[in-house]
Amino acid sequence: MSSRGSLGEGQSPAHALTLEYPDAALAGALRRFVQSRLDHHADGDDVVQETYLRLFAYQATARVNDMKALCFAIARNLLLDHHRASRRSAHVELDDAIVCQQPTADRVLAFRRAVVIMADALERMPPLRREIFLRKRLDGLRTDAIAKSLDMSMAAVEKHVVRAFQDLRGALAKRGFTMEAGA
Repeated sequence: MSSRGSLGEGQSPAHALTLEYPDAALAGALRRFVQSRLDHHADGDDVVQETYLRLFAYQATARVNDMKALCFAIARNLLLDHHRASRRSAHVELDDAIVCQQPTADRVLAFRRAVVIMADALERMPPLRREIFLRKRLDGLRTDAIAKSLDMSMAAVEKHVVRAFQDLRGALAKRGFTMEAGA
């Protein structure tokens, strides 16, 4: 094993952070609830995204018993804050040509979920496959160096790397993610 440690030691990242994502029915109801209380459609999207961010931040620290109630409570509070802020300042439309280079909040959340899924898949891999994959992809070691240190053929090392990628892609696909789509 390399000096960075193993995912098997202690608690796994997948168990340390369990994110429950609102289902389509809840997401639709939340969007309608927010949109019906705002004048501008773009503001509603922002409130819904901020609701998800706060929901996932809360889930990282505590168990959520009633996701629907929590989502609507967060959204209600955000709507109150939005209405207070809009009374203090006039609404200014931004030009669509101005594009933020940062990823959207839902894209960040998708990447976080993908990381948890991949960490869990790595933990479930056979130890030798995981070790070879981590040496190759994380440590950046060459295939011949890994083969020599483990007294294996280069072909065997390459097969372990290919199978590790298959395991990761399969775990992501099972949860609706693809590596090509970037989570």
